[in-house]
Amino acid sequence: MAAPFAVLWDHSHLWGLLLCRGLAALGVDFAPVTCAAVAGGALAGDPPRALLVPGGFARRKFAALGPAGVAAIRGYVADGGTYFGVCGGCGLALTHPEGLALCSWTRRPFADRLEHLVSGHVRLAVAEETPFFPAAAPREVEVPVWWPAGFVPPPGEQRAAGDAVSVVAAYAGAGADLMLADIALGAMPQGLLGACQERFGLTLTPEFLDGGACVIAGAFGRGRYVLSHAHLETPDSPRANAWLAHLLRLFAPEAEIAGEAVPAWDPAGEPERFADPHLGAVRRDLESVISAGIDSRLLLQRNAWLLGWRPGMPGFSLSNLAAMLAGAAALPPTEAALDYWRQAGPEFARLADGFARRLETFFPAQRLEITLSLVERRVGIEPNLAAERRELFGASPGGGGLCGQLAERLDGLLLRLLA
Repeated sequence: MAAPFAVLWDHSHLWGLLLCRGLAALGVDFAPVTCAAVAGGALAGDPPRALLVPGGFARRKFAALGPAGVAAIRGYVADGGTYFGVCGGCGLALTHPEGLALCSWTRRPFADRLEHLVSGHVRLAVAEETPFFPAAAPREVEVPVWWPAGFVPPPGEQRAAGDAVSVVAAYAGAGADLMLADIALGAMPQGLLGACQERFGLTLTPEFLDGGACVIAGAFGRGRYVLSHAHLETPDSPRANAWLAHLLRLFAPEAEIAGEAVPAWDPAGEPERFADPHLGAVRRDLESVISAGIDSRLLLQRNAWLLGWRPGMPGFSLSNLAAMLAGAAALPPTEAALDYWRQAGPEFARLADGFARRLETFFPAQRLEITLSLVERRVGIEPNLAAERRELFGASPGGGGLCGQLAERLDGLLLRLLA
């Protein structure tokens, strides 16, 4: 593999696109690689200096790798390779039935559902003298997390001798823009949070924000891993971006890393380089659907590339789809992409048209159902509406249904455009 960095592509969608965009902004030479290619030996022979694994669904990545792919990654790291996992890429590296077991730690169980809902910038305390952070930078830093899971060490009696996992950075509280679902948690004064707990027993701040591990590192065989729930590739997050550039230089000292920052991203404002009528029509329809969700007060425009949403709404699935559409339209076409899209584009457009038509009534119906549930004191979701949501978006936490079918087709297109 000629490029010094390989990006494991499957089941990453928006997060894979963001990581590739971040690498391009830093001037990094990289190549996307599929799970099937890894299973077929893509990491052998001329291996990359580091395998970068974006966020997304770890369980689906593991299934796509299969036994051969799992063995290939473990062998690559054991022979001296570097594994860098972000969010879902962290979960894939841990020790559990659907993990690579590069790291002996496992996934932290959620103490309550609030812990699923955290996103935005957090404050971190960085370990002294760690090589995995810029030496001259202050040891307290704010970086973005997007609905992170967590790490937990195995019980003491199960730890192998010499199995040293270091905590590179630990959570030290909420940043100013941190959200808990659709609540601006980071902007709430501490006194108000304390009053909510004292007077009404409402605890809003998840416990892991006070000292839980966010970034860890360790060795596996002759290689190493760095696992970060912080999304250091996030656009317009300078301290996080500089940290990512430092790690890439550490992983591949001979590689050219030209930049230190990932610029802000406004997908709607990007020049259109792949002017495809199917993509254009679906983008316009999706924009209209998202506007209907915002008008129904179920969605909100959090930033240029990400929606916010009321708990239970499919906001991320729609953000994912919109970002992938915009990302594809902004990339120059390749022969492989054009060949793929001649086959996949018409069916994609047909499915997307039905998806948009159904969503035109979904959001108003969802708004009405919420109102009636309050007025009539109903418990639970109207069954027909629940069935419609499952067909459109799959079971919680989403990523399936008709929306998932559209995302998978775009995933194939983006892979060929980036390659």
